[in-house]
Amino acid sequence: MNDGNAHFIRCLEALKASSFFEGAEISALKELLAKMSLEYWAPGTFKNSADFRQSFHVIIAGRLKVYRINPNTGREHTIFILNDGDVFDILSLLDQETHEIYWEAKDQLEILHIGLDDIQQWLYRSPSIQKNMMHYLGHRMRQLEDAATDISLHSTLVRLSGLILRNINGENHKLELINNLPNEELASLIGTTRAVVNRHIQELKRCGAISVKRKYIDVQNVQALIAIAEERQGLF
Repeated sequence: MNDGNAHFIRCLEALKASSFFEGAEISALKELLAKMSLEYWAPGTFKNSADFRQSFHVIIAGRLKVYRINPNTGREHTIFILNDGDVFDILSLLDQETHEIYWEAKDQLEILHIGLDDIQQWLYRSPSIQKNMMHYLGHRMRQLEDAATDISLHSTLVRLSGLILRNINGENHKLELINNLPNEELASLIGTTRAVVNRHIQELKRCGAISVKRKYIDVQNVQALIAIAEERQGLF
């Protein structure tokens, strides 16, 4: 993408706002953007790891589901919901090895992509960004650690409450990243079934923690959610 492209400035601002590229010099980001291409995925677009053996991507706008499938049962487990400023496939960036992973656009997606060789050479010349990359990886690893611990140690009601809490805006208490996702998708995020999530949604509604309208969850009582997530349900 050259600097005469109508989307150049907007994409440059998106790179500047990404935690992965935090602190990068504008000149370095412009150099990187010059080697990137912009593509669009319609909602429902499906990709697998074979599609990304030699490329690296940055999300400019929209949400992307990252998941795995049990080929024998068809059951899914959602690993992440990524959005603006997030990057993928970061594991291939590190070791250039393929792995069994799938991606699905949940919204209209705008994505910048670049060859692995190009992004690796750019990172090699940008040691400050390498440090940011480690922070980004550390954040993702902590999310995976928390998810594994939750599935092993906590009930599905506690996991659902925690999922909602992790995705609300701290200032206005509005649910953001996972709002309007079907209950089946919420179930996939916490390792259970749609029927179980349906039941827990009703429980959370009855205790006044949330209300639901057309798949949109409105948080009514943050303290009630916190009490459930911390397994102090007896307080409410």
